[in-house]
Amino acid sequence: MGVMIRTACAGGGISFGMEETFQPYIARGELVTLLDAWLPAFAGFYLYFPSRKNLAPKLRALIDHVRL
Repeated sequence: MGVMIRTACAGGGISFGMEETFQPYIARGELVTLLDAWLPAFAGFYLYFPSRKNLAPKLRALIDHVRL
């Protein structure tokens, strides 16, 4: 368990992170959600790579997979 989660579970403040990380603690009642009505829009994925020239096949497959 990370420091951020331990601190939040101990009442040390508010944490922000991926829901999947916090879900077990929410399900057990150790943490609660806040600001559920305010969620930023998903900005999408950004991939940075040195050049489109001579892309490795695995990188090309990843780019094709995540492209909307």
